[in-house]
Amino acid sequence: MSEIIDIKKNPVSLLFFIMAAGIFFVARGTDPENIRFLAFDYEALPQRWYAILTYGFVHVDWNHIIINMGLLIWIGIWVERLIGSNRYIVLVLGGILAGGLTLLLRETAGIGFSAGAAAIVFYYHFAFPMKRELPFGLPNVVLPVVLLIVSVGAIIFGWLPAVGHYPHIAGALVGIVFLGIFSKHHKPIHED
Repeated sequence: MSEIIDIKKNPVSLLFFIMAAGIFFVARGTDPENIRFLAFDYEALPQRWYAILTYGFVHVDWNHIIINMGLLIWIGIWVERLIGSNRYIVLVLGGILAGGLTLLLRETAGIGFSAGAAAIVFYYHFAFPMKRELPFGLPNVVLPVVLLIVSVGAIIFGWLPAVGHYPHIAGALVGIVFLGIFSKHHKPIHED
């Protein structure tokens, strides 16, 4: 946790964390309806056009926010250091926007940082595919491949229908595309 608190190294990760946590605690401490205006809902368009991005910071249950913010802290801070804060903003918001576009095209509703988290996970794990940072010494490339297979399988077989599998895939694709664009700008990551 101390890694994300280092504002000089992770200003955007910290900002995203504070935004999502703040919105979550407002929802938990009052009524989740108080934050509904930030969630994406196809039926609320065009009035809530901005929700195509703000939905990415809305969570209403503990599991959802813990997983998404865990990925932000576990992987996002390293991606921010690797590509710099400005490119990191483009990566994360690009993932969230791509996920929002899938919600728009499917004429549905959605919440959560998952599309942004997918962009981060796929960026990092494909940037260092053969590093062995996963449990059991598995190479990094295993995680995004498994996540992609699970998401596609879930769509095909109807598993976990309340989960936004299309936004996950869209965010993942953004991570891969931006890896191709940003990889020449990678900075050394120093573990202090």
